[in-house]
Amino acid sequence: MYQVEGIGYDFVPRVCDRSMVDEWLKIGDDLAFKYARMLISKEGFLCGGSSGTAMAAAVTYIKEHNIGEGKRCVVVCPDNIRNYITKFINNDWMYEHGLMSE
Repeated sequence: MYQVEGIGYDFVPRVCDRSMVDEWLKIGDDLAFKYARMLISKEGFLCGGSSGTAMAAAVTYIKEHNIGEGKRCVVVCPDNIRNYITKFINNDWMYEHGLMSE
């Protein structure tokens, strides 16, 4: 079960053409929310957990494939913060769900 909404369902939407995907990465809630919170605090980008997941996946891919300096990577951030103010932005919520320590 995932805490990032809209991720982890056991079906692939019909609009997803799997033949166009080179590689799939699974990102856990802890890393997804870490990156979302980092985008908010360091970049002022008011995003949700799905955007954190996308950014974490991009960084993971870049590191795993040794993509060096001078390269560009485009990350599509699919949400905003509106629905998440009482969730992963809240330190108590993160602690209660085991996604951060004191």
